Parts: sequence; C-alpha cells; structure tokens
Amino acid sequence: MISYLSICVHLRPSAVLFLFSTATAVASAEPLPLSTSYWKDPAFLKSFNGSYRIEARIEPNVTTEERGLLVEVQHLMAAGNRTGALEKIRSSPLTEKSPALTFNLANLLFETGENEKAIAAYETALKEYPSFRRAHRNLALALVRDNKLPKALEHLTEAIRLGDSEGSTYGLLGYCRLARKEFASALQAYRIAQVTEPDVAEWKAGVAQCLQETGGKEEAVALLDEVIALRPLESSYAILLANIHLDLGRLDSAAKALELPFRLGVLPPDPTLLLADLHLRADRPVAAKSATEAAFSKEQKPGTDAILRLVATASNQGDWLFVKDLIAKAETPEPSRAMNLAKARYLIDSEEDPAAGAGLLEKLVSEDPTDGTALLALAKHHTATGQPGSAELLLERATADSTSAYEAHVELVRLRVAQSRYADALVSTDAALALNPTESLISYRKALAETASAAE
Repeated sequence: MISYLSICVHLRPSAVLFLFSTATAVASAEPLPLSTSYWKDPAFLKSFNGSYRIEARIEPNVTTEERGLLVEVQHLMAAGNRTGALEKIRSSPLTEKSPALTFNLANLLFETGENEKAIAAYETALKEYPSFRRAHRNLALALVRDNKLPKALEHLTEAIRLGDSEGSTYGLLGYCRLARKEFASALQAYRIAQVTEPDVAEWKAGVAQCLQETGGKEEAVALLDEVIALRPLESSYAILLANIHLDLGRLDSAAKALELPFRLGVLPPDPTLLLADLHLRADRPVAAKSATEAAFSKEQKPGTDAILRLVATASNQGDWLFVKDLIAKAETPEPSRAMNLAKARYLIDSEEDPAAGAGLLEKLVSEDPTDGTALLALAKHHTATGQPGSAELLLERATADSTSAYEAHVELVRLRVAQSRYADALVSTDAALALNPTESLISYRKALAETASAAE
C-alpha cells in the first residue's frame, strides 16, 4: 500500500535555483547598455576624431573653397572652440550643397549632443553621396546612441562593405547583433573589434555575454574579471558575472561578484535583493538583513519579482520574522495581487493568522476566479484544515490555468490517494505526466497502478 506521506515525498517539486535577470540589470539575451564611459573612451575618440579626415578614394570631392572652410573649422576645433566651428560651418552657404561639409556639420552636432539634428545631417550627406563610408559609420554611431539599433545595423554593415575596419564599427556591429540574439555573429564581430581595440571594456563584456549564450562561460568569467577591474563603479558587469556564476551553480562566487558594487554603493535595488537571497541561502542572515535594508533605503524601490523571490527563500527556510519584515517593507497603499498572495501564504504557513490568510485568498479568488495560483493556495489550506471536498473543487479549477495546472494535478493525486481513490488518482497522474513527464512521476505511476489493481 502506498501511503499519503510517500506521495508527498515523491511528488514534491524540487527547489529551483533562482537565476537573476532585470530591466535595470542584465538580461543575458540583451546587450548591456553602452555605458557613458564608452563615448569618452580614448579608442572611440581616436576613431571618431579620425573621421574628420578626408579619404579621397571613398569620399565626395571637395572644392578649393570647401577645403578652405574645413581648414578654418579645423583651426577652431584645435583651439577647443567646437561651438565656433559649428556656427562657422552651419552658417556657410557652401554647406547646403556639399556632402563633405554636411558630414562635418553632422559630426559637430553629434559632439555637442544634438543627436537628432546630427542624424538628419548624416542622412542628407548620404543622399548626396550614397557611398560615403564615414557618413554610414558615424550615422550608425548616432543611431546607436538613440537606441535605433535595427537602422544602425544597416549602416554599420554598409560601412564595412565599403571597407571600414575600425574596432568601434565592429564592436557596435556586435552590439546590434547581440540585440537580435544572433550570438555567434555578435561574438565574431566583438572578437574582430578586440583585435584593434583590445582594452575597450564594452567589447570584452560583449564577448562575455555571447560566451554565456554559446557555452563559453569560463572564458566569460575571466573576461568580466578584467572588465570589472577597469570599471568597478559600473554594476552591470558585476551583475552579469553573478548571473554566469549562478548558471554554473557557484552561489558563493555570485555573492562575491555582487559584494564589490554593493560596498561601493552602486548596486541597484533588485540585484541587492539577489545578494540578500544568496546570503540567506548560505546561512548568513545578518548579511542578508543588511542587504535587504540597503535595497529598501534607495530612492528606487525593489521590484515585486525580486521581493517575492526573497520571500520564497526565507519561507522555505521557515524564517518567518524575516518574511514578516520583508512584507512590511514592501507594503504599499495598493499592493499587487502577487504581494497579497505572498502575504496570505505567510499568514497561513507561519500560523500567525491562518483565518486572515484564508480570507485574503478567498478575496483574490473572488476577484479573479481563473487565478490558478490563488486557487491552488486556497485548496492546500482547505486540505490542511480537513475540507477535502472544497479543496478538490478548487484544484479542478486550478488545472485550467497553465501556470498552476501541473501542481494542481499533483495535489489532486495526493488528495485522492489519501482517500484511497486510486483510479481517480491515476487519472490525475496521467494528466500531470502529460504536462511534465519526469522519471520520478513515471515510476510513481507504475507503483500507483499496481496498488489500484490490488485494491480492486
């Protein structure tokens, strides 16, 4: 005979390691935003400033008058007078009909932060001279700065087709390819960028992101260590490194990666709660509490997902004081359904006020009768309080929600076996197997079938 206890043991879902990702942080499939440091990087400035030089082989012709104006502009620039240079070239009647002068006007607009006007000027120059290689490249720079990556990719590709071999061109090509989740192509472009610009942190980080997706995580870790040494105040690199360590199952290394930006005061709230989660898992409750306090002390508060993950970890450990404090910190005038559900579970599981928790669950179910997660939680409470009939009805409803269907079928198996309804339990087992055919559940199904046969 199979006991109800053995069902609970064999069918309990295994714990899943939380792998952190966030809009403020780094989603592994999204390129890290180019930091403001990149636009001041010596390699970028050298490449961009070099674009003022005329290359006759792939450039529009320049008349004597235009060349004279460019010389005057260069003198003003050499004296550090970018504003004067801009006015000089903008006010000249020669500029309107000259793609070369229009291009230089675009460069000055780009440098002075007038990005939209720079884009328009680059496009004007290209209309007059479509094979203007530097205009394609610099237009792509302005488009990347404006986060118009698909269009930037077109001009980067054209610049390379016309012979551009600058590291920044290939690096930004990798950036745009990574945004399209073309990891192998992005990796190739970043590698080429590193040949001529080996010390640019963005290209190293880009390679690391691609390696994370293509199976080269150990090399990615080594590269990110180098990047963090160069840019310790930019937390996105440490967050990416922590994610890779989590992918590799190295919780302590992930925590260490986040500790540096945390101590420097630059770690955003959500990854700060990830650090708290890692401390809690490693039985460091004091450090976890410190990180949690820091996350909620920031002007921008942690997101619901990060809070709920930490609530789940603390709940699994039975640290109800931590959970209570965390829920109190996250309290808002209009809490989300997810936070209300977490509060209800806490009130029931901690035994602080099961009746209040059940009441909150009933309110959630009445507001949305299709919410499988709330139905499942209420059904478990009814089972625990000796109400199997109502629990079964709630579980049947929860099977209609894809987010809770598997667990609801498993709970039905437990409930029906406890009532010696083996044939009905087999039906629920088969439904669970159709959703998630695990080895343990397959083995369990065989044993249950034997028990059902013996009980006939």
